[in-house]
Amino acid sequence: MYKGIYVAMTGSTLKLMELDNISNNISNINTEGFKRTAFTTRMYPITEGLSQTQSSAYPDARIMATNGKLIIDQMQGTIQNTGTATDLSISGEGYFVVDAKGTQNFTRNGSFTIDKDGFLVSSEGGKVLGTKDKPINLGVGTKAAPIISNDGTVSVEDNPVGQIKVVKIKDAQHISNSLFSGTSDGPATGQIKQGTIERSNVNPMQELAAMISAQRSFDSIQRVIKTFDQLASEANTEIAKV
Repeated sequence: MYKGIYVAMTGSTLKLMELDNISNNISNINTEGFKRTAFTTRMYPITEGLSQTQSSAYPDARIMATNGKLIIDQMQGTIQNTGTATDLSISGEGYFVVDAKGTQNFTRNGSFTIDKDGFLVSSEGGKVLGTKDKPINLGVGTKAAPIISNDGTVSVEDNPVGQIKVVKIKDAQHISNSLFSGTSDGPATGQIKQGTIERSNVNPMQELAAMISAQRSFDSIQRVIKTFDQLASEANTEIAKV
């Protein structure tokens, strides 16, 4: 009976984690370049009490949920025209590379600006890196709008000043909003589109449906736990009478 409570509590905890993840997705509906995360769980069989000769499929085993895992949904978000010269999006695969205090991070949020020193910087303040791992500098005090081609070449008044780096990444992990950590996995094939921004890939209706489903499951599990608790209390009472 107590094992039943433990199994139910495991499921309850995972449902709370799933609800937290859905809430985070919903809160980032309007975050440029944000990638939603899907919450998955792994199952394993409880084989205690089964025969050692039981088949590897464990047909009589009970199933328990174990650790949940977040998977980043790499689907591209909607591309929105802004007309701003420093707004960039990537059509296809790839991430921009930004320098965050000496550490390379990655983002699909191309809402860039030019700082006082002429560097192209991300919304978090990191310098956008070029193909030679050097920050893109458009020149101090330049007033001419940069021209950025599909391959990332940046030109100011017809003079190339660098080429924006776009890479594939592996082992991606959310740091905050649309900023990711990970390991560069070589050049990407995506093309840069100037004057556009990639919106979040969160589908509000999909997340709402997932939230309702997870909440119903959580409520059902709570009723199971309450039932187990009542049965345990009744059993203890009966044993005490013997």
